[in-house]
Amino acid sequence: MLIFRQWATLFATMLMLMIDVAHAENRPQVADKVIAYKGQQGIKVWTLRIGERSDNQALVQLEDVDHEWNMRIQKMTVAKSSQDTRYFTTVDGKKFVVLILQEGWGELYLPGEAKALQVSYDEDLSSQGDAQAFLTEYLQRQ
Repeated sequence: MLIFRQWATLFATMLMLMIDVAHAENRPQVADKVIAYKGQQGIKVWTLRIGERSDNQALVQLEDVDHEWNMRIQKMTVAKSSQDTRYFTTVDGKKFVVLILQEGWGELYLPGEAKALQVSYDEDLSSQGDAQAFLTEYLQRQ
C-alpha cells in the first residue's frame, strides 16, 4: 500500500508539472518589469509590453480613476518616435490615443473626458508590479 501511495504521489506531481508546462507554453511573452505612472487625483497607470518587442503591443490598466475604464486591462498598440511614445486603442471605430509619454512624464486621455490627466513615472509603484501576475489577470479576464 505504501508503494502505491508513493507511485500515486509521483504520478500526480508529474501530471501537475506537465499541466504547468503546457499552460506556460500558451502564455504570451511579456517584459520582465511592469512600468507604472502616478498622476493627478491618485490615478495609477500600469503598462507591460506583451509579445515580441517588434509587435509594439502593451497591456495597460488604469486604477483609481472615475471612469468606466477603471481596473480594466486593455491591450494597446504602442508607437514610438524620437519625440514620444504613444499608446492607442480603438474607440467607436476610430484610433484613440490614450497615453502619450515623454521622458518619464505624460498625459492620459480618456474617452468622454474634456482634458488630459498628467502622469509621471513612479519607481516605487513600478517595483510593486508583477509582470506574470499582471499577464495572468489579463488572460483570466479574456
